[in-house]
Amino acid sequence: MSRRRPLAPFELDPDQIAPERLAVVEPEPALPAVVPEVPPDRSPRRPWRRLLLLGGAGFLAALLGLEAYDFIVGLYERSDLLGGAFSVLLGLAAAGALGLGASEVASLRRLTALGELRVTGAHLYGSQVHGQADALLERVERVYRDRTEVQGAIARFHVQASDALNDGERVQLFAASVLTPLDKRAYQLVKLGARDIAALTALSPLGVLDGVIVLGRTLAMLRAIARVYGVRPGAAATTALLRRTLRNVVAAGVGELVSDAAVETLGASLLSFLSTRAGQGVLNGVLAARLGLSAMQVCRPLPFADKELPSLKQLRKELFE
Repeated sequence: MSRRRPLAPFELDPDQIAPERLAVVEPEPALPAVVPEVPPDRSPRRPWRRLLLLGGAGFLAALLGLEAYDFIVGLYERSDLLGGAFSVLLGLAAAGALGLGASEVASLRRLTALGELRVTGAHLYGSQVHGQADALLERVERVYRDRTEVQGAIARFHVQASDALNDGERVQLFAASVLTPLDKRAYQLVKLGARDIAALTALSPLGVLDGVIVLGRTLAMLRAIARVYGVRPGAAATTALLRRTLRNVVAAGVGELVSDAAVETLGASLLSFLSTRAGQGVLNGVLAARLGLSAMQVCRPLPFADKELPSLKQLRKELFE
């Protein structure tokens, strides 16, 4: 009996969607399970906190405006030219601050919208009906309307898809056709970020410098992954992404994560000849890799199917070959 070839990362299992399903109706195959994920937007509402923050921000803006007005009035009393120049500079600064604030709000909304799409997609993965997936997939397509390479993949999806596919199969086919190339790019970013962190922290002579390297390179990796999936994160969106990523890691089990990292660090077959600093570098790299995989789950507009996202063990093997 011949054994099946193991699937590569992000490779679509041909048994899940047979090619004949794209043209004719056959018995529906069992759809893959969806990787469990903590919904990013299920936190309890706290209107009092929002009102407090808005009230504090309004009071601070009013105070700054009053101070600026008194200062400009004093400048106009001394010189019209000086007052006019400072007024122009203050106006430009205010316009820049408003533009930056609008950009931060937009990036936060994009990250939240991806979470909502992912929750809806998780429900449709097991759906056997027809007609409900089109609205979801249209919303996902709008996320990438400015990406020419993704638009080509979307066009190929519409050519392959047929009315014979139910909602679950359409979502699965869309993820395999459109999102798999993005998954591969994000996976390479995770490998690159984990490798850099492992190498730099292994060479770093100071513990404080280790923390700076890990934080800076991890944030850069998370921002790059978010850009791959259609989020242009600012400071606020990056902070929210880091918080949701850490929450996903905690939900997945910190004990298992630390155990895997410790095995990789202390394994006699790999690190018996390395120094303590090298072992700490490997540990930091494995932890960064787990954060990167979690960021892929948080930023992807559709959830990963079971065994579609590479495991941390598989990533470690590729990372330390």
